[in-house]
Amino acid sequence: MNYREAVKQFKQENRKLYDQEVDYWTAQLAWAGFVDYLCKDGQITQKQFDTWETPFPYGKHLKKPRLV
Repeated sequence: MNYREAVKQFKQENRKLYDQEVDYWTAQLAWAGFVDYLCKDGQITQKQFDTWETPFPYGKHLKKPRLV
């Protein structure tokens, strides 16, 4: 799985985060748990886990995703 695919899957599985327009820190925690799961499940490598950044801007509320 690459980063773009992971972001798309995250947005689809966590649509409620976008519907509620949650804050950055809530979204950060959700992303961290998501990539941790992907790594432990063998879907991404440890290097991907260590280097992938969150797919949303710091300090902003999330808006509904534009799925790629």
